[in-house]
Amino acid sequence: MLDKLLNRRYERLMAIIASANLLVMLFDLTYVPFRNFWLLGHIPLPLTQRTIVIPLPVDITPLYDPMKGIEPHRETAAYLEIVDQLETTIQQQGVNSEATAALLEDLRDHSSEMIDTNPFLLAEKTGTLERIKNLMRDQVFGTTGREASARESFNAFWGPEYMNEADWQTNLAWFQSTISPLIQTNYWRAIGEDGQFINRVGVLDIPFSLLFFIEFLGRTYWLQRRNRSSRWLDAIVVRWYDIVLFFPFWWLAPTWVWLRIVPVAIRLDQAQLISLKRIREQSSESFVAAIAEDVSEVVVLQVLSQLQGAVRRGQVARWLPRRRKPSLVTTAAIASEDEVDELAQLASLVLQITTYKVLPQLRPDIESLVAFSIEQTMLKTPPYRYLMEIPGFQDLPHQWRDQLARDITARFFQMLDKSQTLPPLLDTEAQRQGSLLVNQLVQNFGHSFSREMQQEHVGQAIQDLLIAWLEDAKINFIRQVQSEGVESVLLQSREYHDQLDP
Repeated sequence: MLDKLLNRRYERLMAIIASANLLVMLFDLTYVPFRNFWLLGHIPLPLTQRTIVIPLPVDITPLYDPMKGIEPHRETAAYLEIVDQLETTIQQQGVNSEATAALLEDLRDHSSEMIDTNPFLLAEKTGTLERIKNLMRDQVFGTTGREASARESFNAFWGPEYMNEADWQTNLAWFQSTISPLIQTNYWRAIGEDGQFINRVGVLDIPFSLLFFIEFLGRTYWLQRRNRSSRWLDAIVVRWYDIVLFFPFWWLAPTWVWLRIVPVAIRLDQAQLISLKRIREQSSESFVAAIAEDVSEVVVLQVLSQLQGAVRRGQVARWLPRRRKPSLVTTAAIASEDEVDELAQLASLVLQITTYKVLPQLRPDIESLVAFSIEQTMLKTPPYRYLMEIPGFQDLPHQWRDQLARDITARFFQMLDKSQTLPPLLDTEAQRQGSLLVNQLVQNFGHSFSREMQQEHVGQAIQDLLIAWLEDAKINFIRQVQSEGVESVLLQSREYHDQLDP
């Protein structure tokens, strides 16, 4: 009990560590595409020009940018620094001072250079530069000035028309709240000697990989020792999904690190932290449903086609029982050297069941049929019709008919009952003779049925009927599968499993 408890705690600890590693690697995988959010807390709404601002408790970009080789872009960083100097200079020396005029000239030059060189290209943020241009055009020329030059918009904005004593605070506040965050999202990223962007996430992943590699060796060795008939390679195959946990994705295939979701989910399920039962059932059912229809059609059609081919080759006659010598066991059992006719025995068995089991259950119907036949026969005789016309005697013929039908039926079934008894055990010679006649009828029926079934024209008729029936069976099967599908069968299977589960 203690060992099981410790094992469960160990499994849960390793599952939690694997989950933490997965979260770190997924964060690294999505850091660059979502860096704007981690930097500003802005979430742009699709198909609109609006953004949702989510305040972040801490700015993690200074901590994680070095992992991705990200540094502030010199040109855009210098641009924002000049804007800050301009605001400070205006506050200290005034908007009409020579220092302010020099900074405004410097900003106009940097704006032209930013438009010409596109420093956003390396970070794949050319769209951000286009948005900056459009916002500046709207601010300077209004929404009708989208065809105006972006350079003219910047020159006008950093000129006396907008940077004057009355408007500089409003315009700088707009720039700092609207344009500066967009410029701030630009960055420069170092490229390694292999031609790829610098990515130092291996510093975070290697400790996890070493831990899972050591654990993988120990777990597979324990599995191999537990089952000495298997090899170490067999244990590796059993725990194949753990290899993904220490595979160096950060080095060989960074974009495939999300595959670690598979072993992490399996470990969480094994540690009973989550349940993947329904997911496994749905996955297996989806896979089975995708192939079950085709497989079932192929298998059933192949079987039916083989049966049709066997029928066409005339093997129906071979399937019909032939006379053969009985086996030693049969000879010992019946002490006879007569040949065995299986088809005749089958026909005799059917006739015996019909005679001794089925007909007694139909006795009332048989009595009614006999009475009707007697009445129809007697109606053809004139005395019977005259008797029916005599007053007071109308019911007498019906009584005779019913009594006669009961007597005939009773004698018939009495003869059948006694025919099941061996003739030497019967009381009278008449009873023994009746029993022999019934048994002879059953035996002759079997032999006659077997002989007629083995006739060539009967075999050909059976062959034609079987071929037509198998063809109809194939068509009906395909139609039923297409109309019902396999989903209903899978749902029934799931219900049965749920009933069997405790």
